[in-house]
Amino acid sequence: MLLLLVSLTGCPIAENYGDDAGPRYAGDHRGPVNDSAGAPTSLTVVTFNLAFAEQVTEAITALTRTPLAGADVILMQEMDAPAVERIANELGMAYVYYPASVQVDGDDFGNAVLSRWPITADRKVNLPHDDPYHQQHRIAVVATLEVQGTPVQVVSVHNATPIVGLGGRLDQAETVIDAVDGTGPLRVIAGDFNTSDPGSQGQTVKLFSGRGYLWASEGVGDTVDSAIGGLPLDYVFSQGLSPLERGVDRRPAGSDHHPVWVRFSWPP
Repeated sequence: MLLLLVSLTGCPIAENYGDDAGPRYAGDHRGPVNDSAGAPTSLTVVTFNLAFAEQVTEAITALTRTPLAGADVILMQEMDAPAVERIANELGMAYVYYPASVQVDGDDFGNAVLSRWPITADRKVNLPHDDPYHQQHRIAVVATLEVQGTPVQVVSVHNATPIVGLGGRLDQAETVIDAVDGTGPLRVIAGDFNTSDPGSQGQTVKLFSGRGYLWASEGVGDTVDSAIGGLPLDYVFSQGLSPLERGVDRRPAGSDHHPVWVRFSWPP
């Protein structure tokens, strides 16, 4: 059956990780923790799709310059385990990573959460609607952070490409919202929602707004460079946290996606 599908589509079938439990990779490079340190006055979240996790050196350079330097949370997509480990080590952060599938070149492809605060729990959320041609699977990664004793739930999302249709991607977004519904008052859901087709941005924002989320990255503009021009694909949504500043760093960062950042008021 797989051979028939390959011959009909001309596309290789992806190898997927459908198990809720993993594979899972995690580490902590935060160094000694100063328990006497005061509470932060803000919380900065970055979402960054690093294309196929290839230009890691360039990504590290981007993540160590203003305004991204010192971010509390970095949510990443299209990652593999070695790239996540290297970035977390260079930046002195804890991390958790789950791959969703294996690329044609044999590298894993998935989502990561990196944090300057302890990661106390994490899990993978399998999303519906695999790519109909490649059968490639998509996921979200949920992590609970403890920020000076206050739990904050963060989610790194990578929706499917527009080939699955707007309805399919809205189903994926709603699956993520459902997965963290009722788990706490402070939440950030961010990532690549692949809203390149007409109307999809408005429908995605409407979905989150209807479920009580603020479009925290509203107004930052296009986040991707493409052959047809700039595209708005990457978003930050929040619940219980108020944004102070937001933006896109459009300097070279090793990817067609530009990092999106939001600085939230803290304490909430």
